[in-house]
Amino acid sequence: MQPVAYYSAGSYGDDRGLYPWQTGVSPDAVALSPTAETSVPVEEVAALEPDLILGAWQIVSQNDYDTISAVAPTIGPLGDTGVDRWDEQVRVLGEVLGRTDDAERIIADRNAEIEEAALPGLEGRTAALSQYVTNEQQVVVVADPDDGAAALFTQLGMTLPPALVAEGGASQGRVVLGPERVDALVADLLIILPRGGTEQDLMALPGFDRLPAVTGGGLAVVDFPTVVAFNTPSSLSIGYALDVIRPQLEAVANA
Repeated sequence: MQPVAYYSAGSYGDDRGLYPWQTGVSPDAVALSPTAETSVPVEEVAALEPDLILGAWQIVSQNDYDTISAVAPTIGPLGDTGVDRWDEQVRVLGEVLGRTDDAERIIADRNAEIEEAALPGLEGRTAALSQYVTNEQQVVVVADPDDGAAALFTQLGMTLPPALVAEGGASQGRVVLGPERVDALVADLLIILPRGGTEQDLMALPGFDRLPAVTGGGLAVVDFPTVVAFNTPSSLSIGYALDVIRPQLEAVANA
């Protein structure tokens, strides 16, 4: 089963606006205009007359849901966290499409890959997923252990740093801090996107070069598609994300 349309990644994707793990999407599918990060182009979608709409995190309010679901039955956010777990998304989609066996097989296959990557030395280690927005000088960090973006770390035997979880002020599972708060990034594994900048911009932040992940081999400075793979995970993006950070996982496990 193939989608008739998909939300384009714009310049962050390939020439079709697809992320690396989405290249199996049918060439007949239409790329929807990326009008905003958290919105659905309702008129474009309606013109395609879909039977089902998958909205997830793009649907940010009840009004958004009411508007898009008037076009066709819609699956929006499944819970109250910022991002849903990838396995819950697959399971719900399997139920809606009457393909629960296929859904459970997909989940089982991906979980087997995650279990293989869960090296014994990762148990009890900490992990952080972050972006440093250079032009706004903001550090954005996933701070809710129940958020879907943190689920992979849990499955690997890791946790979010307790001090980060206790930080307070989180919105949609994430905290936004000033550049002086690199202490919020104290973790054994740090996956970070220097959004609009480079690794040099990160190293210029006072104290960044002394973070445990930097000195211990657990730092993964990633590009935009990779942070998306972690930040809004799907069954396919999780596989891509794991491949990217295998060297860091091995370094942390063996430290």
